[in-house]
Amino acid sequence: MRLKAEESKLAIAALYRVLGASLVCCLFYNVFFFYFPSKYLFDTIAPRLIMLSCLALLIYFYVNPRAHFKNTVRAFIALVIMSFVPPSLYFIVMAWQGKWLLIERLPPTSGITLSLLILGLMMLPRKQKKYVVLSWSVIAIPTFHYLIYHPAELHTERGYELVSLFGPACLILYVIYPYQSGIRHHMDEITFNLRRSEAEADRDFLTDVFNRRGLQHWLEQLTKNDQICVILIDVDHFKSINDRYGHTTGDKVLIEVASRMRSIYFEKHAIARWGGEEFIVIMVNPKKQSASNIGSMFQVALSNLPYKTVGKLTVSVGQSEIHSCEHFMDLLEQADKALYYAKNNGRNQAIIYNNTLS
Repeated sequence: MRLKAEESKLAIAALYRVLGASLVCCLFYNVFFFYFPSKYLFDTIAPRLIMLSCLALLIYFYVNPRAHFKNTVRAFIALVIMSFVPPSLYFIVMAWQGKWLLIERLPPTSGITLSLLILGLMMLPRKQKKYVVLSWSVIAIPTFHYLIYHPAELHTERGYELVSLFGPACLILYVIYPYQSGIRHHMDEITFNLRRSEAEADRDFLTDVFNRRGLQHWLEQLTKNDQICVILIDVDHFKSINDRYGHTTGDKVLIEVASRMRSIYFEKHAIARWGGEEFIVIMVNPKKQSASNIGSMFQVALSNLPYKTVGKLTVSVGQSEIHSCEHFMDLLEQADKALYYAKNNGRNQAIIYNNTLS
């Protein structure tokens, strides 16, 4: 959970940087064309439209980064593609038809195109990077193709500029992309192993329910508004089971107890092994009208049917009041007092905490 949250934070931060850098790039070109106006209307309008679109995307993303992340990425990619690919292809097609010279009419916005595409390649999520490479290919390959077949335009200052711009950029893109894919694959393996190690560290190795560490991490995910009820469950006379049948059989009993506990309560809850033969169950926002029966429900379900290895056994249950999750330790103490009362008054019963137990 924590690793996933960290990945989400990194992705959000990266997208903020992409949008911010794109906005700065567009601002630079707007200032440039303000002081040095171009004779082509496209050179004046395009940077302004792109800048306003990036600003709108940045505001939209800022409102709710987590909820708007995917839509913002899709919109940004669409913006880059629609802003540069169709116009560039239009100028190339018209040049092939002899309507004008490409080096004279191709807008001097290749720099901003390169900036946005490299930013996207470096920072956008892996699934979207292929669109960045494809977009750049659609612009760069036809431009190279045209210049190769029109050497008179190639051997000009503008022709050399385009070759020097697109050539190294293509090399960078097609070297970085597979390299990043390999690095990402390696990072995914590391992340998977870390998640698996974290999950294993949070669970009891015998019963596969939470251990105390895992339960603490689970509790940290709750909000202040969540109400919880704590139940402690203790297997009656468990020591005699170990003494009579051996610790291996005792372990099997604990595994079966934990397995049964998973199929008793289906609302939001957590089960953990609290220590030895004692388990803890935490219900989140239980319905008050049925809360009084929850402890008995666990006690009956765990005591009614015989167990595979030892036959009949019983459990004692102590249940706390319902209160805010911030008061977990107080509720744990209540459940512990209720369990103590149940064990010292005949066992095989469920007791709900009240002030008289104190």
